[in-house]
Amino acid sequence: MSGRRIGVWFVGAYGQVATTAAAGAVALARGLAPGTGLVTSGEPFDALNLAEPGDLVFGGAEVARGRWDHAAQSIANRGGAIPRDMAAAVSDALAGMDADVTDGVSFGCGEAVETRAERSVRFDSACAARERIESDLARFRDRRRLDDLVVVNVASTEAMPDEEESASWGADPDRLEAAASKPEGPRIPASVLYAWAAMRAGCPYVNFTPSTGSSLPALQAVALGRGVPHMGQDGKTGETLLKTVLAPMFLHRRLRVLSWEGHNILGNGDGEVLVHPEHARAKLRNKDEVLRSILRDPGMHSRVRIDYVPSLGDWKTAWDFIHFEGFLGTRMSLQFTWQGCDSALAAPLVLDLVRLAQLAHHRGEKGLMPHLACFFKSPLGGTEHDFSRQMGMLLNYAASTPQAAPLAQPRRQRAATP
Repeated sequence: MSGRRIGVWFVGAYGQVATTAAAGAVALARGLAPGTGLVTSGEPFDALNLAEPGDLVFGGAEVARGRWDHAAQSIANRGGAIPRDMAAAVSDALAGMDADVTDGVSFGCGEAVETRAERSVRFDSACAARERIESDLARFRDRRRLDDLVVVNVASTEAMPDEEESASWGADPDRLEAAASKPEGPRIPASVLYAWAAMRAGCPYVNFTPSTGSSLPALQAVALGRGVPHMGQDGKTGETLLKTVLAPMFLHRRLRVLSWEGHNILGNGDGEVLVHPEHARAKLRNKDEVLRSILRDPGMHSRVRIDYVPSLGDWKTAWDFIHFEGFLGTRMSLQFTWQGCDSALAAPLVLDLVRLAQLAHHRGEKGLMPHLACFFKSPLGGTEHDFSRQMGMLLNYAASTPQAAPLAQPRRQRAATP
């Protein structure tokens, strides 16, 4: 352990992804598990002085009742990403984290989320909600004497805000501030408020969900003004990952894709929320746009559907059918089935993003982090969806980044320094 204290503030703290990430970090720090699935393990990342799992201090916000150790045990009991013996071995550490989980904000999240919120705090205005989040972040930073703090959104997918309305209040920081200050103002989504609060508090922000988050022009301006890095959106873990690997093959071999049908079934809380059309739209948009971006054929038929199957728990299955045309008009097809544990796929990527966002902040980088595009279905600020090229961007960044100097002494030591 390096002695650094890097805070990780999860929006959706008791969800399966956050719980698996926190439990996994503890397991890694205690030598109970290898780093399989962590992109940032090994070269060229070893030379970057990234935060180690044992450096991470977890907290967050949650609208559902629960406890972190109970959430981990529940995942284990349902055959999810955390083995039972590991859940038991890290339960002491997880139980100690609950003091840093505050009541969350479900403001503007949509009916499917707001009606399920058990411990959400109500506010007169969006601005008041943002201020509460800022104070929660400051309290966590001071209570745990953190050297840096990264905010990560892993909450359920929000309903999309009205595009015309959000284009108005999200156009610049002044308009956003004015709209958020009105008691009867627009229902600015919670993901926007968390991103905004993080930036104002000087914290790097990562949006692992399809929700609006930091995608608004107003918040991109705030990030630059406050000197913090941010990135999103919607973690790329399964079917879409395969699309961004396979689609370039068809393009480069000059095989014309006629139709690409995708059918997804999943059973976790995210799947339950996505039953509601207003929440599903954002997810489906991100899953579909990558094909059109890579293949660039307006005549191609493409469709994605997501169905909720409660008995699957944290496991998901995607079946894709690709109908394509080759030499002399010969029509052929490719089918694949992807079965994976959602949290086991997502959690290591979340830890990767925390490490890389904290590095960028330590190095004084600000604004979007385009080198992290490989982690997202709909990477902000970029049009590149080809996974191989995206990985090239990340590897080039790592290889060209000078070896990071050690972080300054932890806050508890700095206070005694003249």
